[in-house]
Formats: sequence, C-alpha cells, structure tokens
Amino acid sequence: MRRLIVVLVVALAAVAGGWLLLGRPGGGATATPDPSIAAVPSSTEVVADGRVVPARSAELGAGVPGTIAEVLVAEGDDVAAGAPLVRLDPAAAQADVDAASAAVAAGDAGVARAVAGVAQAGAAVDAAAAAVDQAVAGVEGARAARDGLPSSASDAQERAADAEIDAARAALAGAKANLRGARAGAVAAVAAEAAARAEADRASASLAAAETGLDQLTIAAPFAGTVASLDARVGERATPGVVLARVAGTTGWRIETTDLDETTVARVAVGTPVTITFDGLPDVRVDGTVESVALFGASAQGDVVYRAIVTPASVPDGIRWNMTATVTVQAGG
Repeated sequence: MRRLIVVLVVALAAVAGGWLLLGRPGGGATATPDPSIAAVPSSTEVVADGRVVPARSAELGAGVPGTIAEVLVAEGDDVAAGAPLVRLDPAAAQADVDAASAAVAAGDAGVARAVAGVAQAGAAVDAAAAAVDQAVAGVEGARAARDGLPSSASDAQERAADAEIDAARAALAGAKANLRGARAGAVAAVAAEAAARAEADRASASLAAAETGLDQLTIAAPFAGTVASLDARVGERATPGVVLARVAGTTGWRIETTDLDETTVARVAVGTPVTITFDGLPDVRVDGTVESVALFGASAQGDVVYRAIVTPASVPDGIRWNMTATVTVQAGG
C-alpha cells in the first residue's frame, strides 16, 4: 500500500512538472512571441548608379549629306531657339532650287496659256453656234422664198429657188460641223488646262522639296540652351545619322539611373526622397526626389534594368552632362 502511494505521488509530480514546462512563456511549441522584442528591419535604402543629363536635350546632325561650309558656334555658347549652328555647302541644293523655280515659272506660264486657250475655244464654240443659228435661218428663208414663188413662176425660177435651199442646207451642215469641231476644241482646251495645272503642281512640289533640302543644310537649335558638344569642322563631310552638335536646355538637370534592377525597382516610387553624390564632386551631397520610374525593363549586360529619373532639389556648381552619380533612394521597408 505504501509503495502504491509513492508511485502515485511520483506520477503526479511528473505531470505537474510537464504542465509547468509547456505553459511557461517561451517554452515549447506553443510559446507566444514577446511583443516587446522588435523584428529586425530590412534595408530601407536602394543604391543605384546614375549619370547627369539635361532636363531637355537634343543631338543634332545633318538631314542630307554634304560638306560643312560654316560652323557658327563654339562649345559652351548659349543659343536661342532656331539659332543656326552649322551650315553645309548650299551650291548643289541652290542649283536644284533654281531649276525648280524655273520649272514653276514655266508651269505657271503653261497654265496661263491653257486658260487663254480655253477662253478662245469657248469663244469659237459661241461663234460656231451663232453660225449654226444663222444657217438655220438661211434654210428657213430659202424655203420661204421657194414657197413664195407665184404659180406663174417659170421652171428656171423654181430651180433657182431649190438651189438656194440646197445651198442653205449645205451651209447649215458646214456650220454644224464647225460647231462640233469647236466643241471638240473646247474639250481639248480644258484637258490641256488640267494637264498644265498638273505640271505646275509637280513643279511646285519639286520646288518645295528643293527648298526643304536647302533648309536641311542649316542645323539649328530646336530650343534655347547651351552647346554642350560640337563635332563639326569646315570642309569635312557630314553624313545623316552622325551627331554634329548637342544642345542642353536651360531648364535644369536630372539624374538618370543606369542599374536599378528588378529586385529593387518595386521599392522605388515617384516622389520617393533620395540623396545624390557625384563622383566628380566628392564633397557635394544634394537631396532630390524620384520623378519617374520606367515600366519597361531593358536588358543590359545580362541583367534587366529600369530607368528612373531623379530631380535634384538644387544643382551644384560644376555639374556637367554625363557626370556619374550615386543615387541613394530612401525606399522604405
């Protein structure tokens, strides 16, 4: 009996001990985390390389091939919108314009002659129609004269009257033939006028094309800005597609990222604050904000990168186009 009581006491003690072990905070699988212990935060920064670009820029080249005849600016010059920067030799293009101008003048003269021809043809039709009316009246008069012969008229008189009718009818047939010819001439004159106008239109189109070619010989600034680079020398050959000048707008600068990858782009949003440092200005640090983030990722050296544009709050002295920069984005967790 005493042995049974001891066994029961030991068993109850073991159960109680296990309950205390499992029920104590932090012990066993059912432990509840202590809310006073903070989770380790993930990084709140995204660091990306970038380069300095103008807020507005243009790369300019020749629209047509040619030889550079004039270079009107130098690097660093401030230019107004439309200011000429480089001119190609206009000799050949001017010859085309002169030839096209002569063709236009000839076309205009041809139209004037054709218009006069239409007027003359119209007058001929009117005259021929009047002649037909006169011939019809002649036939009617000859018939009336024949019908008016007295019963006592001789055979000679009747034959003479019949001959007058025949002559009047022949005159009417001739007048009608002339009218048909005049009308055909009028149709031809109208067609000639249409052809002359078409030729004049072609000449005008050729002149417009030649003038456009002449205009393309002048490379002009598309907006007010600064000539950032100039690779044009008098006497050299200009080829379409080759950049001769770069113009940076005067509206400010932006930082364009070059390596924001797909693992970090989702944490960068428009309006997110950033800090910017410049490799060429090691003591300079400026604040900024994300202006835009591309939706499309481009392949670059085996990675997918997204372009983001950052607007600096201020622009330090010494900033130049294509300077390298480091953008630190305060992206949040």
